[in-house]
Amino acid sequence: MSGSLSRPTWSGSILLAVAKAIPSLAELDIEHYCRIVDGWTEQFARWLPDAERSFQQTPWKWKSDLRFFRVGMLAGFLGHEIGIRYSDEQKHAQAVRYTNPSDLFLNGLIDTKQGTCANMPTLHAAIARRMGWPVSLAAVKSHLISRYDDGEVYHNIEATSVHPGSFASDPDEVYIKRFQLPKKAITSGSDLRRLSAAEMVGIFVSLRARHFCDVDNWEQADLDYTLARVLAPTHRRTYIGAMPPMLETGRRLFEPIEVGHPNSLGRIEEPEFIPVMPDNAQTTPRLYVMTTPFQPPAQAVRQINNGQVVFSMVRLMDSRDLAGPNKSG
Repeated sequence: MSGSLSRPTWSGSILLAVAKAIPSLAELDIEHYCRIVDGWTEQFARWLPDAERSFQQTPWKWKSDLRFFRVGMLAGFLGHEIGIRYSDEQKHAQAVRYTNPSDLFLNGLIDTKQGTCANMPTLHAAIARRMGWPVSLAAVKSHLISRYDDGEVYHNIEATSVHPGSFASDPDEVYIKRFQLPKKAITSGSDLRRLSAAEMVGIFVSLRARHFCDVDNWEQADLDYTLARVLAPTHRRTYIGAMPPMLETGRRLFEPIEVGHPNSLGRIEEPEFIPVMPDNAQTTPRLYVMTTPFQPPAQAVRQINNGQVVFSMVRLMDSRDLAGPNKSG
């Protein structure tokens, strides 16, 4: 576990470069903020040896693992020495609109010393990486944590918890219960694992997309979520966030009766798709009732009479539509 200082290419500066593409942050001085993070890293590196004496005296209090002690002490250092804390405005909020992008990115955290679950774990990971430690971000639904993982042990650091005289670290099982994570969130590779550098960039781009959604810039949000899904294709929350702007793009590009408009979306599986044979059908053409998780206009639905479905979200399909894309092409 190296203690040499370095500046990994992804850390801090990449997040700020992503933020700089937002019009209100176009003049962001990336090097200025990187110098501040470099300074905090050097300050922590000087502070740590004295703190490690506590570990040497009572190692059992820290799982007898110096790696755990170090990443935990970094969280404590940021809270108690630098003064980082969770945003007062968002501490008890039930829902948040990120109209101010600085609430999501490092510049806001550095300027105000108040942050969120987006930028606080990013700062922790950025400094840890500068220390040469194998620390990255990990997702827990829409929440982010800092995660040490050297292939032998892992330690989750809850960077948003900066209570005096302590730091917070829970095993995966606690997060699974607290956030009610389904098994697929883990097995799909979405949550509670150390993200790669490319995946972290994807998360940063999805944060930018979230801001664009919250200021009703649906077109840019759609573009950003598309990029984010390329970089972090298994991140479930990015997939969920991408849906509303994608549907808005569909409304903009297509007429309501066209395939491509949200009215035409559905899942080709029972019971959402119900095959119905019209009276004048021959053999292969079929009508399918197409439902969507987004509520259609009330006037779009008519009564079902005599076994016939008259529904605006009905699409004439043949059996080839159900076969999926041509794998050879």
